[in-house]
Amino acid sequence: MSTEPLPTLSSFELLTAYNPWWGDLAIAFTELPTFRRDVFDDLYADVTSLPQMVSVTGPRRVGKSTLLQQCIQQLIADAPDGAAQARRIVYFSMQDPGLELPGFDADRFFNQLVASAAAQAKEGTVYLFLDEIQRFPRWELYLKKYYDLKTPVRFIVSGSASTPIFRKSRESLLGRIKDFHVLPFSFREYWASNPNLGLSARRRKMLPGFGELGREWSSVVDQKTLVTHLSEELPKFQGIWNTAASIVEPFLFEGGFPEVWNLPTLLAKQEYLYQNQVERVIFEDLLVAAEFRKPEMLRRFYLGLLKDPGRESNLSQVSKELGMVRSTIESYFPLLEATDLVWRLHKHTSTKATPKAGNFKTYLVDLAVRNAVMKLSQEQMVADATLMGAYAENVVANHLRRWPGLVELGYWRRNNDEIDFIVDLGSTRIAVEVKYRNQVLDKDVLKAARLAQEHGCEACVVVSKEPLPDEALERLKAAAPLPVAVVPLAAFLMLF
Repeated sequence: MSTEPLPTLSSFELLTAYNPWWGDLAIAFTELPTFRRDVFDDLYADVTSLPQMVSVTGPRRVGKSTLLQQCIQQLIADAPDGAAQARRIVYFSMQDPGLELPGFDADRFFNQLVASAAAQAKEGTVYLFLDEIQRFPRWELYLKKYYDLKTPVRFIVSGSASTPIFRKSRESLLGRIKDFHVLPFSFREYWASNPNLGLSARRRKMLPGFGELGREWSSVVDQKTLVTHLSEELPKFQGIWNTAASIVEPFLFEGGFPEVWNLPTLLAKQEYLYQNQVERVIFEDLLVAAEFRKPEMLRRFYLGLLKDPGRESNLSQVSKELGMVRSTIESYFPLLEATDLVWRLHKHTSTKATPKAGNFKTYLVDLAVRNAVMKLSQEQMVADATLMGAYAENVVANHLRRWPGLVELGYWRRNNDEIDFIVDLGSTRIAVEVKYRNQVLDKDVLKAARLAQEHGCEACVVVSKEPLPDEALERLKAAAPLPVAVVPLAAFLMLF
């Protein structure tokens, strides 16, 4: 057995630059964004109290590293002796090039890092934050070993490619790790955090009210009460969602990747999104995650899906359109979904069990990537009314996925009749129909309500472009066969 003394954490040359809080706390977090995403409170609570390890996964450049560092900042701020706690917090990126240097023993480095951190546990809780964990070979086996040995270190890890995180979690870390899957910024987060939008201090104070309304809405069991809640509570925020309406089109264009917003030119934004969200995901993340051998074909498949977001199709149809065999298509979809480029919404049935049917809709996780690939300007995007309708449906779909307590999300179609979204929350069901057009006709709302009732829904929400006059709303409520709310897109998105 080796008697070599353990190195101190500060003696690891690779760590110094990553852990400025070991030095002057007054300047350690000066570059850290002050805005905290909606997921932060739940993440921080689990970092401090959950017995299991914690992981943060999601697409590139959505702020996973920032979330980890904000947790570190809060851990230090909450400690009775912040300076002492700071020395028991270690952050390191597993994609540091130093790990690839000739002769460098990465396994020995990792083992010594954990042992040196654990040696400080008698002084208080030790936290080890490991960013881009998927870059470290056999990472899940190391974490399983240290967790099972009850090593006195709290492990918090992150990864850009969700494929290795989830696949290997199921195989080796089941019950040992809790994952927070972080997606691009929501509409409300985009507005609250984007300095270019000029949100006034008074308006900014109103944003938490929208979030609270959304949480209340999500907790309503009786969907009839839910629609009443929407109809009565949203008008209280009329001042802010009138302003929010002007933010919808910039959000659909710029998307939820914050680093893009401040780039100086349209071309710079397009190149950044294409390189980070297409090229690097397919040619780096998937090569690491799935040992993928034909990335060029996968890229071609993905680019083919960008043409018509939200269009209903099936595997045979996509195979024929793209000139690829069905078995290849079947293997490609899970890869793109795992790395958060696209996701599929399956057809709903009239039963609560909601079995998956052959048809599906493909939605984009973030529309800004499509704009970048298609080289669209915001003016071109807005001028295409058909495209804007598809974009509105896509962004509603993305936000509905965030609904707390969501059991099932699907769509329904029969001949020319369709309900965009059927949402199952526990034992209750609600329909959501998107009508993003200059004028919403009574017959469109009433048809949506009738189809919703036929499909077993207890209420129907129609997402519109503009608010309807009060007299039109009252007329529709009186004529509809079930409770109906007509909610402008800006106000609807603010709830999530």
